[in-house]
Amino acid sequence: MSDEIIKLSSITKTYFSGFGGRGVRRLRALNGISLEIKRGEIFGLLGPNGAGKTTLLNIIIGLLKSDSGNITIMGRDVTQRFSNEIKLKMNMCSGNPNFAWCMSVKETLIFYGMLYGMGISDAKKEAEKWIGIFELGRYANTRFDELSTGTKQRLAMAKSLMNEPEILLLDEPTIGLDPDIGQKIRGFIKKIHAETSITIILTTHYMKEAEELSDRIAFIKNGNIVAQGSIEEIKNATKTRDLEGAFLEIARDENI
Repeated sequence: MSDEIIKLSSITKTYFSGFGGRGVRRLRALNGISLEIKRGEIFGLLGPNGAGKTTLLNIIIGLLKSDSGNITIMGRDVTQRFSNEIKLKMNMCSGNPNFAWCMSVKETLIFYGMLYGMGISDAKKEAEKWIGIFELGRYANTRFDELSTGTKQRLAMAKSLMNEPEILLLDEPTIGLDPDIGQKIRGFIKKIHAETSITIILTTHYMKEAEELSDRIAFIKNGNIVAQGSIEEIKNATKTRDLEGAFLEIARDENI
């Protein structure tokens, strides 16, 4: 079995806005991204706002189609089409989750379990399992619109694991959370990763979070990967003491 679970080669993506002639605006979100992500690692994807991180995640999970380049996931070329088999082995959790306001925690998890192809009995069992793991028992019958921000994020994490994916994409999973809740979410991530060896791709603006969780990282700026490697390799390359210093050094480099 190959050590790499995701391979991206020369991925580009351009967005267009406006209508006709000079009114059309082009935004090059990704400019030839190439990455290899290893099975079972936590890979941090860092960069300023608008760098292309979320676009790249959406392409990896099949929500967006790249303009050019090649994508291989679990040894299969999915550049033109993601099979349902591959999709069911992946999931994504975003910061600021938004589920149906009137559905309870338990109902939300069961609903998504059934969307992932489970029968109702299995969906109920899986929901109970993740409710327990994410300490959501007291909120099981609480409507989504009545939950606190931190509890909504725990629900989003639970939902993203209902199908027990082999690849989990976390897009700013602790954004806007109080420090203690953010630390708790990071604890859940580390515990799940240690117990399942799931492959995780993490985007975050919190350099300490990236340093705490990631095995390797890549910096994206203006749609380009400008640095990648282990945290120590990145710090050595930028001659900085920590990841925050490395981020600032890369972000202000006018030559990149």
